[in-house]
Amino acid sequence: MSNQMINYFMDNILLMLVIVVLVFIIIGLIVSIKNKLKHYDQMMSEFESEAVVSLTKVEKDFENEKEKLALKIENDYKAKLENFKTHVEKVEKISRTTSEVKTDMLLTNLKKNLITEGMIRPLQMYVLSNIFIPFKKNNGEIQPVKIDHILLMRTGIYIIDTSEYHGNVFYGITNDRAKEFSFILDDLFPLQEKDTEKTIVVSNKHVDQLGVNLNTAESPAKQLANGVEALSQLLAEHEDYKTVTPLLYFDLHGNRLINFSELKTPYVFADKQKLKDYFVREAKEENKIYSDEDLENIKYLITNGSIH
Repeated sequence: MSNQMINYFMDNILLMLVIVVLVFIIIGLIVSIKNKLKHYDQMMSEFESEAVVSLTKVEKDFENEKEKLALKIENDYKAKLENFKTHVEKVEKISRTTSEVKTDMLLTNLKKNLITEGMIRPLQMYVLSNIFIPFKKNNGEIQPVKIDHILLMRTGIYIIDTSEYHGNVFYGITNDRAKEFSFILDDLFPLQEKDTEKTIVVSNKHVDQLGVNLNTAESPAKQLANGVEALSQLLAEHEDYKTVTPLLYFDLHGNRLINFSELKTPYVFADKQKLKDYFVREAKEENKIYSDEDLENIKYLITNGSIH
């Protein structure tokens, strides 16, 4: 065999070796790439699993924090309410005036008479007296609002405030209604309140017969409105229990009430017989709003929602 032939075979063998080596290198690279891809897939899978675990933990921690915050708010509210209850229990013992007690007796006896006359059944009227309702202000602060009397009847929910004065009362008077005597109101009230209804008490008590005491009184209608607002807030979740009617009863010990007010509410009384007649007419009213069960539910909401 000639040298040329030998060289030819050697070149072919060398070429085959190179090709084989290249094939192994390529196979090695492919295997390496597959291993890396597999490792990458494993890393991504582990990362996704860790991410899911982490996200679940974050969500769980967030829910726990929400529960803790809600529990804290609830406990803070209960703590404030308990503080108010303690305070109110002390105030409640001395908060009832003689007139409020007399009004309570008047309403209680009225119920007995209506039952005796067959106009109502025992569960169709409730008299609740000296009630303190927790009122939540816009800033979250809770303050107790005192309501003298709450009367529950099938015709509605009635709030009665008893105002006691020893003297003649000018109720709902304004500068315009005082006419030529408006200068007296100018001396008693700020100028910016000239159109606001006011209450003035005139009495000759503790002065000689030629003189009188002229005193301003805190608006009894305002106290009554506070009671209506507090009770309405307490019953706010019950759409059917929102018919609250305010009544103002003056105990003047034989003195006179001159009512200048032009407001439709509250209804104003200075005579206990007229107050009783009002509720007798309500008992006769055919248009009933509440059932016996409704009244029991309303009583439960008030007595359990009020501060004892």
